[in-house]
Amino acid sequence: MKLSAEQIQTVVQRILFAAGATEAEARGVGFRLANANLVGHDSHGLIRVCQYADQLRDGTIRSGAELTRVAQSDTLEIYDANLGFGQLAAETTTGIGIEKARASGVSAIGLRNVSHVGRLGDWAELAAEHDVISFHFVNSPAKPGVSPFGGIERRMATNPICIGYPVAGRDPLVVDMTTSSVAEGKLRVAHAAGTPIPEGWILDKHGNPTTDPGDYYDGGALQTMGAHKGYGLSLAIDLLAGALTGGRTAGPDETVNRNNMFSIFIDAGATAMAGEASAIAAGYLDWIKDCAARDAEAPVLIPGEPEASQKRHRTVEGVDVPDGIWAQVVATGERFGVSANDLAA
Repeated sequence: MKLSAEQIQTVVQRILFAAGATEAEARGVGFRLANANLVGHDSHGLIRVCQYADQLRDGTIRSGAELTRVAQSDTLEIYDANLGFGQLAAETTTGIGIEKARASGVSAIGLRNVSHVGRLGDWAELAAEHDVISFHFVNSPAKPGVSPFGGIERRMATNPICIGYPVAGRDPLVVDMTTSSVAEGKLRVAHAAGTPIPEGWILDKHGNPTTDPGDYYDGGALQTMGAHKGYGLSLAIDLLAGALTGGRTAGPDETVNRNNMFSIFIDAGATAMAGEASAIAAGYLDWIKDCAARDAEAPVLIPGEPEASQKRHRTVEGVDVPDGIWAQVVATGERFGVSANDLAA
């Protein structure tokens, strides 16, 4: 079926409110999930309402939780979200980071013990809107699903990294990627839709390559991107997001499903070189895009452009929701007393 962003937001709001979220929480999270679908990141969109509703029920998302500041200096602050909604806490701390960077030139913000923070590109784009460069590192202590290079057992999470760089006169550069071969949410989407995945994404529980996403949920493991390179980057992210913030790294005794995030913000206009730097950045990206393409129908793109293009297209045409995913959403709604008719209205 096809849904507009407004319809996706309404579906999420109705389910989360029925599951125990406040109206404001349900509305804010619904907006962020719908936006993820709009930009083509379906793994962080509507399908996540099933996870969030179940977490509200089991207490690993706490409605009404407040941010607590646990450390502070002139340029660094660390907050504990006390298992509040990730998108809402991340939006708040990103705003704090932007404000501090605009005042001091640079800032760093830690956010620990927070539920799923959603699509990291949202926070890079938010910073870029204020002419602030940003770096974001996220770990998930209780969700190891990735094997270290050379191993077959789960030891790390997907540990994403995101970098946003505002460029005058164009969409910002937004590099948003996991350090695993693929985001786990993409496996979830493929599994729900009953479609195979490319070889090289996962190993089955015996350590064999497989194209069946179900093998991951049967004890398999994701692989790191770029073999040992992604492995090294993933380790560093676990330390930045988990050790530095005090939110903890992945380990065998971690049981509460949560994220930790460490972000760095730089005011792009903080120095006398700001105008020159902006001109260099724009010229460089123009030169990259001018590269001859192997396929004339697929020109070279800058990271962030595919999302911007998808958003323009899906805003007009709507978002295609596979039957398997819609069935999961409907089943979740019904568990919390929201009928399929209410969701489709």
